[in-house]
Amino acid sequence: MADSIMQAEKACFITGSTTGLHKHHCYGAGRRKAAEEWGCWVWLRYDWHNGASYGVHFNRDLDIRLKQQCQERFEKLYGHDKFMEVFGKSWI
Repeated sequence: MADSIMQAEKACFITGSTTGLHKHHCYGAGRRKAAEEWGCWVWLRYDWHNGASYGVHFNRDLDIRLKQQCQERFEKLYGHDKFMEVFGKSWI
């Protein structure tokens, strides 16, 4: 398991809480394995993950924001061309 490129601490990316955490891959479905390998994930408290209507799995705006922030971080580390090679789609 790669460390997250998005955060150093095990705390909710949104609230900072350290309890009830779920690992959220910023890019899922066919991109989930790459997201794990490249550290494109964040910790989210259960409700912000998939436990409430405002959670990332039910909130398209939040989902896109996390994808964009992760892409920006990835590209600072590895460049845009590598991002496109790994994930095949830009969210910015």
